[in-house]
Amino acid sequence: MRRSSPDGQRWFYAYLPNGMAGGTTSPLIPLFTRVLGGSVADVGAVAAASSIASVPAFMAWGSLSDRLHRRKAFVLIGFFGLALSLFLMGISRNVADFYVVNLLAGVLGAASAPVGTVLILETTKQQDWPSRIAVFSRVGGIGWVTGLVLGVVWLQVLPLPEGADMRFLFVIGSALALLSGVLAWRWIGEPVKKVERHRLDFVDVYWRVERLRYLPMRLLYYLDLRNHAGRRHRSPALTRYLATVFLLFSGFTAFYAIFPVYLRDAAGLTTAQVFLVFVASQVASALAYGRVGRWVRAKGGRRVQLYASAARALLFPSFLAIPLLPGGPAVAFAAILGVHGLVGLCWAVINVAGATVVSELAPAGERSGVLGAFNAVQGFGAILGPLAGGFVAHLFGFESGFLAASAFVAAGVLLLGVPALAPAVRTETREPL
Repeated sequence: MRRSSPDGQRWFYAYLPNGMAGGTTSPLIPLFTRVLGGSVADVGAVAAASSIASVPAFMAWGSLSDRLHRRKAFVLIGFFGLALSLFLMGISRNVADFYVVNLLAGVLGAASAPVGTVLILETTKQQDWPSRIAVFSRVGGIGWVTGLVLGVVWLQVLPLPEGADMRFLFVIGSALALLSGVLAWRWIGEPVKKVERHRLDFVDVYWRVERLRYLPMRLLYYLDLRNHAGRRHRSPALTRYLATVFLLFSGFTAFYAIFPVYLRDAAGLTTAQVFLVFVASQVASALAYGRVGRWVRAKGGRRVQLYASAARALLFPSFLAIPLLPGGPAVAFAAILGVHGLVGLCWAVINVAGATVVSELAPAGERSGVLGAFNAVQGFGAILGPLAGGFVAHLFGFESGFLAASAFVAAGVLLLGVPALAPAVRTETREPL
């Protein structure tokens, strides 16, 4: 294969198998923790492990990439690191091993996230940034959904004992991530031009799949503590909004840490059906992205994010009632698919509106630093949420775990709706570059 030109798009597709690896294995992590004998509290701890490792790792890898003015090496570390981590997950023998490997996945998998979008900016003319980012986003998102579908097919068709089928699926995910590494090695060239993140005035509002863990496929801005040393909070509205994001993501990740286990243990779904539930959410989210931008421009980012977050606070505990519906397992499964599709629709709104709101609250010339803080508080929420959700569900049951997740989200909604924040966020939003 011939290496692509610097401004070509072929290297985007090196991210496709990597996205498939994530989709194929992400719902397995809480389920496999249970197969290894872990409690629901262990499920939450394992779900938080990659976030605990990845938040500081993002900062370290991103800073090192900028200092060395190298991009390709960090993409390779991320892809090959994910391949190694998934393989080790597949051969884990107990919860302790599995926890450590998830920490490793957080550290190594984080290497490529601060680099992918920067590569686009460094190899593309500025006027082409939106279209290239959009293509890049679709590649990663399609890979993720395809991986979920692959998981459905594998788990439904292959007649292996429970546990063995999951182990082989981790190995398949490892092979896909390894393929991404090989393609990246062949197709990605080191860009000649370098961009400085703190000078960028760019907001990425394109399709992002929602992860069960804080391990985004792409991350343009990261929190550089050197840029915040000695500085006070820039505005009460911005501080309040970052606290809102922390609460919202604590609730989202508290729910998703235990949701797959609830579907298996309480709702009676098969592992293949659990994967289909996540397919429903991702498809609904993808279909909504084209319209969400218009909703945000028409209604204002804060308002639509408030509505979508409040809807999630209500939808999360509604799953508890679905198994009680008349009509048997088929009706319950259809209802779960539909409700989780609505949860995915809410995610599209929250993601686009959130990036818009925080960029507008950022003081002039400081947008990159604020967006780095925005990414960081999401990661901190993804540490607290799974730990809290798993612990509460372990002690008091899934009902309490879901209600705790909704309580986090409801607190974020209340903070988002306080009048002091409203004047600081304009109704008419700026178009991203």
